[in-house]
Amino acid sequence: MLLGNFLSAQSTVSGTVTDSISNPIASANVFLKQKETQAIIAFAYTNQKGKYVLQADAIGELTLSFSGLGYATKDIDIMLKDGTTVQKDMVLYATSYELDEVVIQSERAITEKKDTIVFNASSFKQGEETVVEDLLKKLPGVDVSDTGTIKVDGKEVEKVMIEGDDFFKKGYKLLTKNLDVNAVDKVEVLRRYSNNKLLKGIEESEKVALNLKLDEDFKRAWFGTISPGYGVVSENRYDVDATISSFGKKNKYFLLGSLNNVGEDVTDDVRGLIDAQNYTEEPGSIGEDQRAYGLISMNTNVPGLKKSRTNFNNAELVSLNSIFKLSSKIDLKVLGLFNADDNRFFKDGFDTFFSNTTEFTNTEKYTLGKATNVGFGRIELKYDISNTKMLEYEGKYNRSRIETDSQLLFNEIENNENLDDQNVLHDHMIKFSSRYKSNKVLLLTGRYINEKKPQKYGTDQFLFEELFPSIQEVNNIKQFSENKFNYTGIKAHILDRKKNKDLLDFGVGYEFREDRLFSEFFLKETENIVLNPQEYRNMTQYQTHDLYLSAGYRKKLNDVSVALHVEGHQLFNSLDEINKKLKESPFLMNSKLDFKWEINKANKVFAFAENRNSNARVSDVYTNHVLTGYRSFSRGTGEFNQLNSTRVFAGYNLGNFGDRFIANITLSYIKDNDFLSTNAVIAQNFVQTTKLVIPDREFYSVNSGLDRYIRFIRNNIKIKFGYSQTEFKNIVNNTSLRSIINQNYRYGFEIRSGFRGIFNYHFGTAWDTTEIETIITTNTAIQNTSFLDVSFVLNSKLNMQLQSERYYFNNLDNDDDTYYFLDFEINYKPKNKSLNFSLIGNNVLDTKVFRNYSISDTNISSTEYRLLPRYVLLKASYRF
Repeated sequence: MLLGNFLSAQSTVSGTVTDSISNPIASANVFLKQKETQAIIAFAYTNQKGKYVLQADAIGELTLSFSGLGYATKDIDIMLKDGTTVQKDMVLYATSYELDEVVIQSERAITEKKDTIVFNASSFKQGEETVVEDLLKKLPGVDVSDTGTIKVDGKEVEKVMIEGDDFFKKGYKLLTKNLDVNAVDKVEVLRRYSNNKLLKGIEESEKVALNLKLDEDFKRAWFGTISPGYGVVSENRYDVDATISSFGKKNKYFLLGSLNNVGEDVTDDVRGLIDAQNYTEEPGSIGEDQRAYGLISMNTNVPGLKKSRTNFNNAELVSLNSIFKLSSKIDLKVLGLFNADDNRFFKDGFDTFFSNTTEFTNTEKYTLGKATNVGFGRIELKYDISNTKMLEYEGKYNRSRIETDSQLLFNEIENNENLDDQNVLHDHMIKFSSRYKSNKVLLLTGRYINEKKPQKYGTDQFLFEELFPSIQEVNNIKQFSENKFNYTGIKAHILDRKKNKDLLDFGVGYEFREDRLFSEFFLKETENIVLNPQEYRNMTQYQTHDLYLSAGYRKKLNDVSVALHVEGHQLFNSLDEINKKLKESPFLMNSKLDFKWEINKANKVFAFAENRNSNARVSDVYTNHVLTGYRSFSRGTGEFNQLNSTRVFAGYNLGNFGDRFIANITLSYIKDNDFLSTNAVIAQNFVQTTKLVIPDREFYSVNSGLDRYIRFIRNNIKIKFGYSQTEFKNIVNNTSLRSIINQNYRYGFEIRSGFRGIFNYHFGTAWDTTEIETIITTNTAIQNTSFLDVSFVLNSKLNMQLQSERYYFNNLDNDDDTYYFLDFEINYKPKNKSLNFSLIGNNVLDTKVFRNYSISDTNISSTEYRLLPRYVLLKASYRF
């Protein structure tokens, strides 16, 4: 119905533009504008015969403006009604301009320049945007998830820069969620991007980055926003944000502060900054996947629902970020942040286990409190030795502490837990780059990482009588653990781009990692130790020396390129445990064959086949059990293992970024010739799992998408489909190897309007079906998620947005299988352009709880989560 109404409102304005002697004027500008605000509704250029055609949805009295280089501008008023056709010819008279005083130009909404797509921000702003993330959601080809992750053509962006400078790398959410949208004049999408400027034109890059170009009024001047908000008709709620920025030629500053208890999860954004694996496929990069291993965690995740709906928080964030140009050759970047958060989380539900003749149901009622304190700092120093040589240093330091307490009612048994989880990280990297010839680059990289992750866990309930039948007087359990590791890596990498565009890639390096994993488990009566079982104690020292050599060659044959990449790894592993010492020195080979065919500018085929061998990590090899939850234990294989897998991937793309029609399909097949599975003992009061190596696991997937912009109704339509199937094996309660088949179907569509009038909408729905088949049973779960967002820009001062969501689970009871949410935001901008007032409503329907349903090969479960109650927040923003 909506589409039909807007279609009927199309009007057409056409005519011919000539000069004073009736000669046609080519490339003249014709603008249709709102009469009062002079906002551009539609525009066109005249052809070689001076003719133009405009189409618009607007009605009423409007202004038609004609201009051309060397001619005086002429404006006339016209009246448009629904579906009318208007003929307006115009004669322009020659005039002269002093070009040093007057510049006549016309900007297009989207401009393509080689590997750069430029979006004119004003062409996509609809009036309700406040931060940069709101604008990015409107750009065609750009997808922004609920968590703030940005993807372009399905690839996550490497970074979001400001005037070519990068503050946060892949922690860009702190920028896009806080920078004032009014400061942005243009958004540049940089394709085939090189993080190292000396690699531009040499490396084979598929990376994508964004660069924000600032409006002239915001350059070289301090500006910022202070936005306090407080609940007006609800319990004590507040949301306060402040940013202060200056982006000069010499120095740049971006200072951020935030306080809120309305569920906005700045803590996850901070973790994204600290934990992000930056540029893992970057030439010369090493150590990006090195992390400490934690044995136990107490999570607050809710699958498939915005975290802000269940995040009872009290978050504080201060981030100070600066870039200093110390000289013409030296740049210094300094980033420091502190984050504190106090979370509360509530859930209860049931878990039904089934296997062979065993079946039981557990119930849980869970209240969790988590206090987080994070301090993080990063320094980057870049020294341009010359136009062809560069030296870079990056140092990171992180200290965090998370203290978690929970009150758990397990099968009506009270159980109190506490976890003290700490982390200390030092990370230092130095890189030297030399473009010693115009087509050759040498990269030398060194890195050192030291990280400690101590954990103290306790619970005041003893559920393990079956595991320790001779123990009686136990009223609390403690576990102390720590993973401490040191990493050192050095690498030399050469890239050689041949004159015929072929690329030779050669690397050699050495990496060393030492893990010291310690865990000790105590059964206690008050403060007295009743038992310290040796089979639940680990003192593991695991060392890996990796000497490797890699070589690759990419051959260009017109529109086809074929690449072969080979790696050889000579490993020296040693495992030292309490009663066992092992050593080995395996040699591993990895290979990859890559194929690309650019049929034409709009049709591309790509594929690769890969064989990979991976070395064991400390989380795979420890021997004895560790506590990983209040009733679950896990242990590793107790021996070395190297896993082999084969992957085949193929895809096809139709269309280019920014085209009105884009389609893609990808096919993937993975064969794990060896994989880590589990041998599990599952009882009502405990779960024990032991990792074991099993052959043959297969994974199939197909994903496709279609993106179509329909100009005459100004709507963008996206259709997505995905299917995956996993076949694997495990052991449960002393069975033989069980075969499991897990299938998943995902399909849905979205429609987003791009009207220039008062009203716009964004609607979408997605279905997700999971089916798990074992020898004895088949379980199926179906979920549907739909949303409808509408916005009304009533005038330049007043706009409103409504956001609605619907969740459906087929396995829940009829009374509880569907959940609805409604949020709103009303913005008022008075005559003082520095002020903005907002009225924000969350969970307007006051939905109290949210239930979901999940299945696995051993259990079905349903969980109920308590939601933040309805609140209305009055927020004022002052820009300076």
